[in-house]
Amino acid sequence: MYNMPAKRLHLAGTATLGPKGQVVIPADVREKMSISPGDKLIVLYVEDKQSVAFVTETQAQEIINHFDTHVTALRDAIKD
Repeated sequence: MYNMPAKRLHLAGTATLGPKGQVVIPADVREKMSISPGDKLIVLYVEDKQSVAFVTETQAQEIINHFDTHVTALRDAIKD
């Protein structure tokens, strides 16, 4: 599992789970993430920590592109 340096992990406030399972992300976090009502977020569940994290679709695509670059480099290295 990827270990995030502690200095990059911040307590961002609290959220209350509503009766329909909805969670309101604190306004300052929404501002830092540059998200607005209606934006789609990817929900990640970290089983061993019983935690959730949200990333924007754009962030998720950037992560996928980053992995693709490394997978392609690895595949090319193996071919040689």
